[in-house]
Amino acid sequence: GTIAGYRTFVAIVSVNYVTLLVLTPRGWSAEPAPLWLLVALGFLYLALGIWGFEYAQRMRRLPVSLFYLLMEFGIGMKINDLAPGGLLPLILLPIAAQAVALLPRVWAALICVLVIAGVSGNLTWVPDWPAWFRNIASATAAVVFVVVYVEVAAREREARDRVERLSAEVARLAAANERNRLAREIHDTLGHYLTVIHVQLEAARAVMPAEPDRGMLAISRAQTLAKDGLTAVRQSVKALREDSQVEGIAEQLASLVDAVRDESFTATFAATGTPRPVTAAVALALHRTALEALTNVRRHAAATVVQMVLAFRPDGRVHLRVNDDGRGTDDVEGGFGI
Repeated sequence: GTIAGYRTFVAIVSVNYVTLLVLTPRGWSAEPAPLWLLVALGFLYLALGIWGFEYAQRMRRLPVSLFYLLMEFGIGMKINDLAPGGLLPLILLPIAAQAVALLPRVWAALICVLVIAGVSGNLTWVPDWPAWFRNIASATAAVVFVVVYVEVAAREREARDRVERLSAEVARLAAANERNRLAREIHDTLGHYLTVIHVQLEAARAVMPAEPDRGMLAISRAQTLAKDGLTAVRQSVKALREDSQVEGIAEQLASLVDAVRDESFTATFAATGTPRPVTAAVALALHRTALEALTNVRRHAAATVVQMVLAFRPDGRVHLRVNDDGRGTDDVEGGFGI
């Protein structure tokens, strides 16, 4: 926005100076106000309009902004006083735009009125009312255009800044949600499987010298659990990418229950109704719920019997129920689980 404002400022002054040079009769350099003086004042006007405006923007103080704008207006009026034929009044228009950007509305309006007077006065100050009125109308229209342009540009910049802030906030929230999702994935899927695989391998090591067959069975179950864990991870990724169908969710849950057979509690699984495919998201939810239920029984319930029932209802819903004969608790603390 600032660079565009500088370009507009330079363009307005340059166009006016080119117009002056084109329309100025030959031999003007012999006049009391030579061309070099107007060019020098023009460069001073541009330099102050760029770097003075930057300084006033940084300071954001009313006296500094007023001093800058009045100084710039004075240089612009001097240029118009030296130029023959009143050909440079429109170089004052950027002052109105800068006033809107720097000052409160009342002060900006006063500066705009001053610019209108300067533009119209340099066009002509003949006592002819219609010509004077036309000049005032032309200058007012030009200033109104500049003011509206600046307000639109300022609002656009504010909207862009607001969008950037909201985008940054959305990115921050998305990153936080992704961290929470990964924490749930690790807890609900990998954490459970690694825990149960560890239990099976510990059991295998304990019984292998005396009961090799039972030890090999525990190792086989650990391998099955590792395979089921990979399947669960793939389901998690699949549920995030597409709304596909998953076959055999009952068999997957039965495999989970079968894996805990040699633990301190007895687990049974049953499926009722007509089995059917479910979406990846539903399969993932059922899988995680079953995992968390078995993990909580193992860690907290001190249960001896666990019953898991998966019901395919006629209304299209799927219901999973897990019962155990554990001790329960009234003191539940938050965690990463379901």
